[in-house]
Amino acid sequence: MIYNNYLFLVLLFFSFNINAQKVNKLKPTKSVDVKIPEPSDICYSSKSNTFFIVSDNGILFETDKDCKVLKKQSQEGTDFEAVYSDENYVYAVDESNRTIYKYEITSLQLIKSYTIPYEGARNKGYESFDFNKTTNSYSLITESNPILLFELDKDFKVTNQTDLSKIASDISSARYYNGSLWLLSDEDMMLLKLNPTNYEVISKWSLPVINPEGLAFDNEGNILISCDDMQRVYYFKNPEKK
Repeated sequence: MIYNNYLFLVLLFFSFNINAQKVNKLKPTKSVDVKIPEPSDICYSSKSNTFFIVSDNGILFETDKDCKVLKKQSQEGTDFEAVYSDENYVYAVDESNRTIYKYEITSLQLIKSYTIPYEGARNKGYESFDFNKTTNSYSLITESNPILLFELDKDFKVTNQTDLSKIASDISSARYYNGSLWLLSDEDMMLLKLNPTNYEVISKWSLPVINPEGLAFDNEGNILISCDDMQRVYYFKNPEKK
């Protein structure tokens, strides 16, 4: 009787862990080619109903819903890897020189820049950036080895950091959406949904796309994934919306 109870608990434990780690698959509804070299990240602006995409070549693009370029702004000597926009500004993050560039959202005129020091390799710097409304702080995340999430206050000062290296091989983009922090992994070809305060993984989805670098949610909650080497943007239905 004791052995049977023990066996039942063991099977229950493994069953729970298998279900907890279940990875569902997402299939794109469509994809489009973009005339943007190495599109490394994408974000949505509710103010203009447009998207902002940054290029490894240090160019910030504004596009329509089909990712057709409307305007652009260049920043010499930069390697943009992350982008985020609020009601008034667009922020582009340079991985190599650890700098966040702040642009006026309509004119794309450079307003200010912020340098956040980090001692990692030049190509292993900041890869993801967004604002976490739950913690009322910016989330600035390094790519890999290690994956570190830095919480920044409104003055772009680091207030906390968390090591996320155990959840993925790398992180290429971050978005706060509908009360959760969503992360994209390029190497794992994976989309992850996290608790926005303790950063525990809630759900995972595999992506049938090569080199997924950027993540955005449009005004209807649909998901857009930009692919660097492919110069394409893939559209997905939100798996949590019916």
